[in-house]
Amino acid sequence: MMVAVPTDIPLRNTRFDNARLDSLGVEWMALSELLRRMPPEVMRVPERLDFYMLLLVSAGVGSHTVDFTETLLVPGTVVFVRPGQVQQWRLDSAVQGALLLVAAQALTPHTQRLTPGAGDGLAFDDWPSVFLLPAPLRCEVEVAMQQLQRDFERFDHSVLDAALIRHDVQGVLMRMARWLGSMDNRPRSKQANRALYQLFLRELERGFRDRQGVRHYAARLGYAQCTLTRACQACEGRSAKQVIDRRIALEAARELVHGAASVAEIGHRLGFSETTNFVKFFGRVQGMSPLAFRQKMGPRS
Repeated sequence: MMVAVPTDIPLRNTRFDNARLDSLGVEWMALSELLRRMPPEVMRVPERLDFYMLLLVSAGVGSHTVDFTETLLVPGTVVFVRPGQVQQWRLDSAVQGALLLVAAQALTPHTQRLTPGAGDGLAFDDWPSVFLLPAPLRCEVEVAMQQLQRDFERFDHSVLDAALIRHDVQGVLMRMARWLGSMDNRPRSKQANRALYQLFLRELERGFRDRQGVRHYAARLGYAQCTLTRACQACEGRSAKQVIDRRIALEAARELVHGAASVAEIGHRLGFSETTNFVKFFGRVQGMSPLAFRQKMGPRS
């Protein structure tokens, strides 16, 4: 179950909170059930998740927005939202599908076990937020989701049942991860680059508000700056500094659009001592001023 945590800004912070399922950390539900539970005016409010969400559309047409990118949804579309991302529903009752909600703690031990000798594993940071499955894979994933649904509906809170459901979740995710990996035309990164890149992203997520530079993160991880930059170039096509700047700018964009704080307040929260420096930084990364971005991307019905 998704529980909205009230805040003083027009943005829901939604956490995985279900007393019956907390020990499992996984919930399956039909999209129609979510639409039944949540009034349309609540559904339209942007929300930041603290868990993974996967939606497989089976019928109807709609749209979905993740961090300011709106995408058309058709049958066979997958929406994949990671913890910390901001999404906004734009659906009606004609859209049908299956939702899979997974708390991070239910997934992390399994994804870590995939790392040694398993290439990129479930490299969620590389996954697009919305993608369309080819017909054969769509059939595979639908069958896997149906099995997951059956096991979920029979869940008896036993250790064996919990392990089975998490195994089902892994099956769904690994099928898509294998296909997404095959669609990546970039040269495959060496394992060392991938491992370092993932470690860097985790450190950056924890500390981006401190506005530390590449030297700080390289030292934290025990690598040379050039090694960290090489890993980022191999995995994302950007330097380590560009990765840092984009993460800070993304948080600034979220606060500009979904909050009521002034540009100066947002800049201060993100470690800028002078508003002019924040405005220049945001303009360089996003291509427009903070106020222009707020006006362009602000809430709409």
